[in-house]
Amino acid sequence: MIYFHTILLGLLMVSATAGQDSSQQTYPQKLAAGLRTTVTSPTLRFQWIVTALGVAAAMPFDQDVQANRDALMPDLLADFGDAWGGKWATFTILPIIYETDAHRGIPHWERAQRLRFAATSLSMVGLTTYLMKAAVGRERPNEKDNLSFPSGHTSISFGVAEVIRTLYGNLWGIPFYGAALITGLSRIHDNKHYLSDVVAGASLGVGLVRGFRPSWQLKSGLALSWHVAPPGTVTALIRF
Repeated sequence: MIYFHTILLGLLMVSATAGQDSSQQTYPQKLAAGLRTTVTSPTLRFQWIVTALGVAAAMPFDQDVQANRDALMPDLLADFGDAWGGKWATFTILPIIYETDAHRGIPHWERAQRLRFAATSLSMVGLTTYLMKAAVGRERPNEKDNLSFPSGHTSISFGVAEVIRTLYGNLWGIPFYGAALITGLSRIHDNKHYLSDVVAGASLGVGLVRGFRPSWQLKSGLALSWHVAPPGTVTALIRF
């Protein structure tokens, strides 16, 4: 299942990137601090309240949306969303970060910090999603099992999008958020989840990643700007 893929990959990456740390906190201390922040941060507390209200507001529409799920998107796009949230996002995010940061010339210890942040936060997204599924026990719309709430594909894909946004800025997070939205809608289209499952999964993925950010010293480094060259040519500059 996707949760265990994410957790295992995250743990392996955390172990593989052990190295110099610019802060005085140990890894367990950072893990505990991240968990604490997700509960005590006023911003995230507000997000959890809004999420609960959003889920409650979506539930009355679950059956109506489900009845019209075929109109949400073409089957081909739904297949992409299912694949992205199922495995692609999990197995590509860490190599993307590693290669991008290596190309930028970021020191090894800082690259390790950024990879540990991504691996840890996404592992916690996967673990929390699974624990909530087991605790809630909501039946899927296709009646396959009782692991409908929240949507795991959605939580992971939105978590990945928030990791990219955190590390590289809002502009670079847009395509990943777009893929996450497609993933969430695809889960409704495929009769695997209700609208409220997707709402909860999206907020869970984003919120947990945001909760773990303060535990790591991170720099959001890719800034994209545009200017017009003398002959009238529009060029893009990426500042590192």
